[in-house]
Amino acid sequence: MDILSEVLDTIHIKGALYFEVEAAQPWVLVNPPMNLIGSFMLPELEHVIPFHIMLEGQGWAKSDDNLLAPLKLESGDVVMFPMGSSHSLTSDINNWQGTAADASFYQQTAAKRQPFTAVKLGQDGERAKLVCGYIGFNAKPLNPMLRTLPKILVVKEHVSNEGLMKQLLLSTLNEMGKSNEGARNIVTKLTELIFTQALRQHIENHTNVDDHSWLTAVQDEHIGKALKLIHQDPFTKWSLALLANECGMSRSSLAERFNHYVGQPPMKYINCWKMQLASKLLSDGMSIVRVAEHIGYSSESAFQKAFKRYVGQTAGEWRAT
Repeated sequence: MDILSEVLDTIHIKGALYFEVEAAQPWVLVNPPMNLIGSFMLPELEHVIPFHIMLEGQGWAKSDDNLLAPLKLESGDVVMFPMGSSHSLTSDINNWQGTAADASFYQQTAAKRQPFTAVKLGQDGERAKLVCGYIGFNAKPLNPMLRTLPKILVVKEHVSNEGLMKQLLLSTLNEMGKSNEGARNIVTKLTELIFTQALRQHIENHTNVDDHSWLTAVQDEHIGKALKLIHQDPFTKWSLALLANECGMSRSSLAERFNHYVGQPPMKYINCWKMQLASKLLSDGMSIVRVAEHIGYSSESAFQKAFKRYVGQTAGEWRAT
């Protein structure tokens, strides 16, 4: 069971590239938080993640809250800010002084719907080139990854999976330079693959057992198995005892460890995920009665009550949005 792919399919992931930046030292690229501009870049989605691909040269990146040390970027590296925080990139680790573009600039850029907008920065020193884009997805009713993603995520070109990231980047750049029909759609799909590959590498390399993270939970021997069982057959009448038995754990151990990683008890997670699946079916046009039957409710009214409790909207209200 490929849990990551299933979750990404369900939360309606979408990508977009917007800017090609040509920079010459000294340069600073200041980016506003997504709560200011995300609705312009990917208006139909609730959570937007900015990312930058260093094509040539090198630089540094950090979140503007300064909670983490700056990270060095080299040619071929990708940096993402999953929490959508304001952040900066610079050619000089000792110089972060810059001004973000006004929100209207992003609004106008998005409205043009061009393959990308060229931006020039800096003066006449050593050159660098990067592209900037956005990944968006739904946050409601349950996106298990959302609250457990790191504040900053870097994919290093030299350790990416068998050169896959490099091939994705090259293909993306090749399509960006085209003006023929379908190029924008291909670039969108490629940026989604870049995001998926970044998450996969993060999962493979992130093994801190003290981390409260859904992505870390996937790698855990016992909780990873529990998640696979849940996502493989979410409509089984799971109980804590049944799930614990399948995972070779006591009920108390499973509950404690699951809550440590995932941030909520197993049974609540199961019910929330069922509502996530239900919301997707409703958005796809399935009737409320059929959705209720599909996810295992004996009556439409029981489903409606559960959906309102977990989602905060009635099924009809959700489908109308």
